Amino acid sequence: MSFEDVLHDPAIFPEPKAFIPDRWLHAAKQGVRFDRYQVAFGKGSRSCVGMNLAYAELYLVIAVLVTRFDLELHQFQYDRDLKTVRDGFVGLPSKESKGVRVKLVRRAGS
Repeated sequence: MSFEDVLHDPAIFPEPKAFIPDRWLHAAKQGVRFDRYQVAFGKGSRSCVGMNLAYAELYLVIAVLVTRFDLELHQFQYDRDLKTVRDGFVGLPSKESKGVRVKLVRRAGS
């Protein structure tokens, strides 16, 4: 089972294809633990040994990007760039996709 199968399971995440970032906050208030379904680094004894370092670096990079830049989607089409249309063990977008590209616009005074 891939991480996409877990994260798009409607039994775990109601409306899995919808962008609802608040679902994590509401679940925490109701005592539901969604963190146990985060499988990007694997689980158990075979999980990634560099997971904590990766998280630390991600927190730093995201903090810098969010505080210094505005992010805008650049030439994005959902059906072409994000929707899963083929499978190669991990779901993949169409072959025409150049990936989800974001344009960074420097904030004034940053």
